[in-house]
Formats: sequence, structure tokens, C-alpha cells
Amino acid sequence: MSVRNNVIAIVAISCIVVGGLWAVGNLTKETKEADVSHVEGILLLAERSTFNSTNPDISVQVDVPKKLVVLNKDIVIHDLQIKDNSGGILNFETAPLKTEQHFNAAIVAYKPGTYEYFCSYHPTMRGKIIATPAPASAS
Repeated sequence: MSVRNNVIAIVAISCIVVGGLWAVGNLTKETKEADVSHVEGILLLAERSTFNSTNPDISVQVDVPKKLVVLNKDIVIHDLQIKDNSGGILNFETAPLKTEQHFNAAIVAYKPGTYEYFCSYHPTMRGKIIATPAPASAS
């Protein structure tokens, strides 16, 4: 029985050592930063319980989609949601974003008005989307 117990002990210790090395390797591994230098449109950086340090107002024109990239630069999870029951803007919600994850979307307003975007995890992360009529086209 002692040989069997020794084998079990060796297997258990090996699993613990391998698991420990894997955990340490993942803790020391650098997180690759997302390249956002090419973003055209709106970039919202989620960091320190704000978007872009101020939760800025976003201006859009009705029926003119505007590209939006949400990037989490924080150590905690964030998301971005637009929820409005008036039918004046396209509602969406991102997946939960971990550090350096990003989400591409488009803001599309159907009616002029002021709408809200927010992080569902952090109540202070709120901003406004201000939709104005698109200029009349020249005929």
C-alpha cells in the first residue's frame, strides 16, 4: 500500500506544482494593449469609473450612423448600454469587457432627442447622446 500512496502523493504534488506554475505565468504575462490608433468615429475609454474621464456628451445626426468603439482600460469589468423605450435610438449593450477588450458598434438615432449611455456595473458611468436632425440635402 505504501507504493500506491507514494504514487498518489507524487501525482497530487505534480498537479499542484503545474497548477501553481500556470497561475504564476498568467499573473506575470503582459496584457497586450488594444491598438486604437486607427479608430475613426467615437472612442470611449472605460477607466476609473468614467468614460474618457468625463462621461462626454456624444453628438449624432438622425439617420446617420456613427461608429463607436468602447475599450476597457481598467482592471475591472465594464460594459456600455443604450436603452430607450421611445424608439428614438438603436438600443444595444456590449458584452462584459475585461481589461483591454473592446467592442465595435454604431450609434443610430431615429428621432432628435437626448438619450443616455451607461455602464451597468458602475452607476456613475453615464453620458448623453444628443441627436439632432440631419441637414436637409440640396436638390
